Amino acid sequence: MDRAAPLDGEQTDRRPVDGGAAGLRLSTLRLEQSGRVLTARVDAPPFNYMTSAMQQDFIRLVEAVEHDASVGAVVVTGARPGRFITHFDIAQLSSEADGAAEISRAVARNLYRIVRAMMRSRGERLVARSFLKGLLAAARFQDMALRLMYSPAVWIAAVNGPCGGGGLELSVFFDIRVSADRDASFGLPELALGLTTSLGAQRLTQLVGHSRALEMMLEARFYAPQEALELGLVNRVVPAEDLLDIVQQMAERCARRPRKAVALQKQIFNDAHATSARASLSQEAVAALMSISSPTTQAATRRWVQMQEGTDGDSVFLTRPEPWTEGTALDMNVPAGGPVPP
Repeated sequence: MDRAAPLDGEQTDRRPVDGGAAGLRLSTLRLEQSGRVLTARVDAPPFNYMTSAMQQDFIRLVEAVEHDASVGAVVVTGARPGRFITHFDIAQLSSEADGAAEISRAVARNLYRIVRAMMRSRGERLVARSFLKGLLAAARFQDMALRLMYSPAVWIAAVNGPCGGGGLELSVFFDIRVSADRDASFGLPELALGLTTSLGAQRLTQLVGHSRALEMMLEARFYAPQEALELGLVNRVVPAEDLLDIVQQMAERCARRPRKAVALQKQIFNDAHATSARASLSQEAVAALMSISSPTTQAATRRWVQMQEGTDGDSVFLTRPEPWTEGTALDMNVPAGGPVPP
């Protein structure tokens, strides 16, 4: 398994942060450190959707933790009651992809290779000003996920709400996942929109097996905490009122392990898998680029936004899941701008 290459450009400055990782000022993460445990609370009101800004915040945080010897463990949880990372912001996705021409596998593969080549040659600033800026952001986020696998700190997710889509894909790169016994749920609704995963497929299959991973995506529903435990997706399910205390105590124990030894042991475990993580991520990036450019997916994301407009803005995967789990949300006989199926 290939190690993550250093990220280039001013967005990924590898100098230590003044005041350590806890001194970062991030727009979607609230940080506090107690002893050797850094707690990051995801705070993206009102629904904790993942956005480009949140992805950039996680990139900066992972970089800072790598170089902060005072951090032995990182706990990530939702700042808002009953919210972890719901999924990626579909409205943002729809806005960015709407109207884009459909592309083939060969074109998607070549575009991804161009972005990677520009990153290696310190050409990120040029890419960031081009139509490839979205693919650049995805590549940077993938590199951050690889860094989590080899981080000298132990990363623990304290899941206190919906953990879906990009939020679930991020969480599978953490070392440990602990779920509250209520409010938490786990889902991969991408296929309901005609999307594929963008970074978490290989890690998910390592955790639950490829058959169960595919079933999760085909079902496109959110799984209850006990179901996630039985799948092997989470390590423990604990009372919701005790979640953060239990996880922070666990983190305190983990944080006492020497960072160098932790990094080496994580490398041993992660390198045990025969398939290169980078090769798998490349496959996912190409598939994601192809799926997001599909007219069907663009219509599906527009339909998702239409359905959301009838709510208070919460995810329709949570408020009206049936059309998506049943595959009836997008009736291709109805124009994308037409009425939303019930």
